Amino acid sequence: MADESVYPAFSAHGLLDLRYQNTDASRGWLDNGLGKFRSGGDTDRVRMNEAALSVQGQWWDWSGTVTAKYADEQDNPVDLQEAFLHYRPVSTTPWRFGARLGMFFPPVSFENNGVAWSSPYTLTSSAINSWVGEELRTFGGEANASYQFGYSVRFGVFGALLANNDTAGTLLAWRGWNLHDYEATLSDRLNLPQGTGIQTVFPNQAAYTSPFVELDGSPGYYAGISGEHPGIGKFRILHYDNQTNPEALRGGQYGWHTQFWSFGFKNELPQQLTLIGQGMTGSTLMGNWVGGRREVQVDFWATSLLLSKAFDIHRISIRYDHFATRGAHLQSTSQRLVLDSTGNYVWQNSYFWGNNNENGDAWTVNYNIMLEKHQQINIEMTYLDSYNANRLAIRKSPNQEEILWQLGYRVFF
Repeated sequence: MADESVYPAFSAHGLLDLRYQNTDASRGWLDNGLGKFRSGGDTDRVRMNEAALSVQGQWWDWSGTVTAKYADEQDNPVDLQEAFLHYRPVSTTPWRFGARLGMFFPPVSFENNGVAWSSPYTLTSSAINSWVGEELRTFGGEANASYQFGYSVRFGVFGALLANNDTAGTLLAWRGWNLHDYEATLSDRLNLPQGTGIQTVFPNQAAYTSPFVELDGSPGYYAGISGEHPGIGKFRILHYDNQTNPEALRGGQYGWHTQFWSFGFKNELPQQLTLIGQGMTGSTLMGNWVGGRREVQVDFWATSLLLSKAFDIHRISIRYDHFATRGAHLQSTSQRLVLDSTGNYVWQNSYFWGNNNENGDAWTVNYNIMLEKHQQINIEMTYLDSYNANRLAIRKSPNQEEILWQLGYRVFF
């Protein structure tokens, strides 16, 4: 821990995460598949899932955080997950102000509040938080202000200007929602599904998406409101818009104009029960105008509800996820001669659209126990039932049931 009587003061925290996994699932998304988990197949595996180190420095009203990590199948063995400055001056009035500057997660999740964005409730993140970990990071500045009414209730507003999120939406459009615990790093490259014809229709698209790049020089933003009653609960509502030019293209990466609303709450209930709910709804667009629409247009939404019970050193959590996408992408074009109103033959374009629809439901059940010296053992099962139209392109059934069993050993320091 940092000694607050001496400035600057430094502290460090870390995480070592080892896993045994048994899967009955399709090929995972990190392996170019359309399975809904990080890794798939009908197999057993033991691996070092993740190792992370987070260093904090404190300078009076300022603090700095740098988090670096190693993760299985990460593009670079060690890379940055977050790096930012945090300004939070001491307040002697009901008003409180703060700011962040750098690279950090947007304020969406109420579950992932541990070291390196880990969760105390489950090994597998919700569908919403899985996507946030993949494709969203704030590269820019965030400001917030809040006011406390009486002795407890506090309401606030916050907003940010951001860059380097111009490809956000790529994975939702081409692959759909997933459930996993992989958070992309600064220079990561995330594989796109193979065999679905992406490069056939969009030959300039690389076989991967780079989640944190700037393509059009136009800043995005998010803004929201929050509320908190200590000992009872908190809520947050956020609107996000990366304001990307959907016709931008550079280095094998297309621009995706992605916007969404995010809703979340966390309630502390009697008997050491915690209830967390999240929702998200939005859309993502890419490409030129063709036949009155963009070449790719996808609407998306997801919800989750988690109930957790803590007793002594034990915790049991159960979460339900529902997710869906609705949209289409340009698959091919053709021309034919037709007779116009003047009696002359003219060429008319015909457009054929591919299906980007999916929907699914998932249940995650986790039991964990905290041992001495910050050691944690997790036993977890995730069951997922989903429909994804893109599976037809690789000659798989669009309807699939997948299950993942995990035994996790974590050390926090």
